[in-house]
Amino acid sequence: MEKILLEFIATLDHTLKKQQTAGFSQLTFSQFQYVDAIATLGEPTVSEVAARLGFSKASATAAINKLTALGFVSKTQSEVDKRVFYVDLTESGRRLVEARARTIQAYVDFVVSALTEDEIRQFEAILGKLVARFK
Repeated sequence: MEKILLEFIATLDHTLKKQQTAGFSQLTFSQFQYVDAIATLGEPTVSEVAARLGFSKASATAAINKLTALGFVSKTQSEVDKRVFYVDLTESGRRLVEARARTIQAYVDFVVSALTEDEIRQFEAILGKLVARFK
């Protein structure tokens, strides 16, 4: 079981990195979480991103500053409250989100093409159970 699980994870990781544009592979999983949260929330505040991910505001600030330095995120200070910063994806950040979505879809298509309808339902149920257990 361990061997096949490691192979599955390795192939998924390899597929994601191969499909993504150069420079994107430098991001950690946690940084991808921030990018995904910002994309989902629109133009959130740092506090909203922290709350969405369940991290402290200080951790979110540090991560967002790093993503800003890497060119994936931009920050804008609120005109109304100078303590508040809004974050948004840069063009590179948007391309990252699009490339990741295409890669995930390609992997889903691959898995679906390899399984029967019954196996797909079983696979989804098993993955759902595992995800729920991790939470």
